Amino acid sequence: MTNSQSVRKPRIQVVDAIRGFALFGILILHAIEHFELCRYPETSSGFLTWSDPAIFKAMFFIFGGKAYSMFSIMFGFSFFIQMDNQAGKGVDFRMRFIWRLIVLFVFGYLHALMYQGDVLTVFAILGLPLVLMYKLKNKVLIWLSVLLMIQIPTLYNIVRSYLNPEFVFQQDWSIFERAFQTFAEGSFQEVIRFNSFSGHLAKWTFTYNTGRYLQMVGLFIIGILLGRYKFFENIDKNKRLVFRIFAGSVIGFVILYSIQFALPVLKLYDTQTGLIGSLSTSWANLFFTSLLMSGFILIYLAFRERNKFNLLASYGRMSLTNYVLQPLIGVLIFYGYGLGMYQYMGVTISLGYGILFFVLQLLFCKYWFRYFYYGPLEWLWRAITFFDFGIRFKRIPS
Repeated sequence: MTNSQSVRKPRIQVVDAIRGFALFGILILHAIEHFELCRYPETSSGFLTWSDPAIFKAMFFIFGGKAYSMFSIMFGFSFFIQMDNQAGKGVDFRMRFIWRLIVLFVFGYLHALMYQGDVLTVFAILGLPLVLMYKLKNKVLIWLSVLLMIQIPTLYNIVRSYLNPEFVFQQDWSIFERAFQTFAEGSFQEVIRFNSFSGHLAKWTFTYNTGRYLQMVGLFIIGILLGRYKFFENIDKNKRLVFRIFAGSVIGFVILYSIQFALPVLKLYDTQTGLIGSLSTSWANLFFTSLLMSGFILIYLAFRERNKFNLLASYGRMSLTNYVLQPLIGVLIFYGYGLGMYQYMGVTISLGYGILFFVLQLLFCKYWFRYFYYGPLEWLWRAITFFDFGIRFKRIPS
């Protein structure tokens, strides 16, 4: 029996459920954004005129910057689990994990040809430093994570703005208007051509300008630390700690989010207001991510015995397949070369689409795991990682 087929530790349901919850948030945001198209119809409906902006603000308040943060933490945790499982067999998995990331990058690049916002290539590239960090001590990882997430480049620019009042921090977002026009009016071939290079440029422009590249690596490290401390394995023993994290996250979020309301009265000039607002929002989002995760865990602990999380956990187990499938269908629904529904579906209706698609994916996952051990892309990724296409895929009827 090969290492890839050896008996593995049982899956941790709460981890799969959190991953499913994060993926739900990602789907909802993508749906109301029309999968990076971000163009909407005019409406004469009084209700939609009110509900469209209200829902947009509410969904981004809840999930914007937080769903991907949760997903990033789970990515780091999965890295630890894979490394730890293989170490238990006496295998150094680091080079194999690099190969695994290369495979993920290929998956992501192919996916990104259809959908500019693909994050798999970002995860593949930003995941490479984890191999170098794996042997570092916990204290070093904690400090490294903090340094990454406090956004030192933005802090530097804030200091610079005070030292030089004429300093103007500019960011070029013009490439996104080209993207919107291509997705709305371009042919299938034109979208593919744009996404093959310019789409990646737009994605990395956003990742760099928002400082998300630093934050994501910091969150990967948090996932590793959660694995080392066996946080999820001992979730019952950690219930009091989880509640403290939840309470602390609420306080931290309220304090940092309140800065947004204080900025107008501080009489700062535009660059300082923009930079401080961006930094405080980034930190507030981290606290809100912690709030969402800890709150979700508390709900999980209260209701898990009633099997309320089985479907969501199955959804999380097949996160790669589900994530890839969401935009592949979504762009055909909303883009100009497809049905062009961006012209008719505002935010409210698009939210309904996202919820419906989520329910359909839940039911698909429930059906799928009756007959298979892995999701299709999960199995393929694993098989290529280990160069072993004999990994059992289909369940044997009992």
